Amino acid sequence: MERLVKTKTPPMKASELWRDKPAVILCIRRPGCIMCRAEAHQLYAKKPIFDALGVQLFAVLHEQIESELKDFWPRYWGGVVLFDKSMEFYKALGGGNLLKDRFISGFLFNPRAIANYKRAKAMGVEQNFRGEGEIKGGLFIVGRGKSGVAYQFIERNFGDWAPLAEVFEICYRLQNPQESQSELLPSIQQWD
Repeated sequence: MERLVKTKTPPMKASELWRDKPAVILCIRRPGCIMCRAEAHQLYAKKPIFDALGVQLFAVLHEQIESELKDFWPRYWGGVVLFDKSMEFYKALGGGNLLKDRFISGFLFNPRAIANYKRAKAMGVEQNFRGEGEIKGGLFIVGRGKSGVAYQFIERNFGDWAPLAEVFEICYRLQNPQESQSELLPSIQQWD
């Protein structure tokens, strides 16, 4: 893992990201992708809620293209952006293998992906086609220290987003494990 924005730091162990605080890790398929940008933007816009819950936000890229990074940060993601050179987060989403889909079968002939594209387009997000776009992304929520992965969302169709209500619920549970789900749900629903 390398931090790409602000300072170029030496590689670090991924476990350092969640050593002290839980973390939401958004694995971006391609930073120029309209759907990836829209997801990053809508998630990062909720940063005050994550801050209140004591949860950090990280975006992870699997390729390092400077022009793409400059277009992506800070316009669509204002926080820490990391480079996963070995694609370990992406492999973890696929159970050890990279999840891939072709543009024609995974996008053009996929009504769900087309709907996801239209949702992002309606947000007024710009796009380009630079970089690799077949490797699927997703999202992890990792508990503090050695508590492990609390939640994983896999992009099955291009442009799938983790449901925010689920993400907030898991983050809330990480900070308040003693509260029951029935006490939690009414407050979570108002965050969407």
